[in-house]
Amino acid sequence: MNKLINEGRDFRIIPQNFESATVFEVKNVDEKFFEINLNLANQKELEDYIVGEEVEIFGSGSQGLIFFVAKILEKNSNTLKVEIPQSIQNIQRREYSRVKFFGEVFLDGSAENIISIKDISAGGIRLFTKKPLDISKDYQIKICLINNMTIECVMHPIRIQEKELDGKTIYAASACFKEISSIDRVALVQYSLKVLMEAETKQNGR
Repeated sequence: MNKLINEGRDFRIIPQNFESATVFEVKNVDEKFFEINLNLANQKELEDYIVGEEVEIFGSGSQGLIFFVAKILEKNSNTLKVEIPQSIQNIQRREYSRVKFFGEVFLDGSAENIISIKDISAGGIRLFTKKPLDISKDYQIKICLINNMTIECVMHPIRIQEKELDGKTIYAASACFKEISSIDRVALVQYSLKVLMEAETKQNGR
């Protein structure tokens, strides 16, 4: 467990208020806790990191993306002492979950060609467009998630199908993400898990 944290990179931490999510640097790893610096967090964001509360942590490891939940033990300005978790989950590419998308997407700086987004994952996106995308072309894509996180990367269409909608021809495109940073991939994994957990909570509440 300690080795995974020591060797991990591109870590992102998410408190109860996910709008205060930020990156951090691991400073020290002990048997029962590890210390981190939230160097980019402002004072308002730091207020959302509360001793005794749990935080979600995502990062990149040698086996893929890693995810775990841990408790904040101590806080000193922008330095936190976080409990070593009992388990860490490795998230492989094949395990990326497709979920409903809530937010905005811009292709090559415009949203005009997009009719709707079918779903999204950390590996790609499925969308409907007015005009067909070119499978030989890469597109710059900007994804604005509902938790104020913005992701910019390259999208490559891998399959285009014609569909009918209200008597008009539209195009269903499946695409994968290219040239995406590890931290942006982590943000998409975190978004997907949030959507899945919210859906499960609603279902269990019925």
